[in-house]
Amino acid sequence: PREPTLRTSPIIAVMGVLVGMSLGTADAPVAEMADGRPLVIPGRNERTIVPPVVAIPENGLIVGDPSKEYLTRSPERTVYSVKRFMGKGLEDVQDELAYFPYHLTEQGGVIRITLGEKTYSPPQISAMILKELKQRAEAHLGESITKAVITVPAYFNDSQRQATKDAGMIAGLDVLRIINEPTAASLAYGLQQKTQGTI
Repeated sequence: PREPTLRTSPIIAVMGVLVGMSLGTADAPVAEMADGRPLVIPGRNERTIVPPVVAIPENGLIVGDPSKEYLTRSPERTVYSVKRFMGKGLEDVQDELAYFPYHLTEQGGVIRITLGEKTYSPPQISAMILKELKQRAEAHLGESITKAVITVPAYFNDSQRQATKDAGMIAGLDVLRIINEPTAASLAYGLQQKTQGTI
């Protein structure tokens, strides 16, 4: 049997609802297939993207737009650009450390992020963003979401791709496939139907 892809509508019937997610550096949208075309799912405020920013104040968790506001008040407890740390150690990001106000350490060759009294891995932080996208999709579609395809940069290596899958698993998702962002874009624009041409 052919493996499922976002462009084959029968998989929706066979596997339930499948969404596509992008865990970006600047934005994180979630999309569904509607009438054979990808449709980005809007949130409560009708914005179609969730800023991939996570704040962990002393009394809870904030994801998305409210956490961007929290960043100005408490930058040491607010994480952004976590995608840069997926599957990496501190040595890999030495030149970038000055740009981040939160505290980074390393354990077992993998970056850890300290926010207040707790330490998190990049997949754990990423899972908080994916969970927000999952909840957005569930509210929009009116049913539970358990399966997803997640896009990553084409340059991501195996450990970065595995870290992304781990984030999906922590968020309660069965990640059916990790797709390169350029490939996902070409599928979204229907370019797989062209036999030849310049894009």
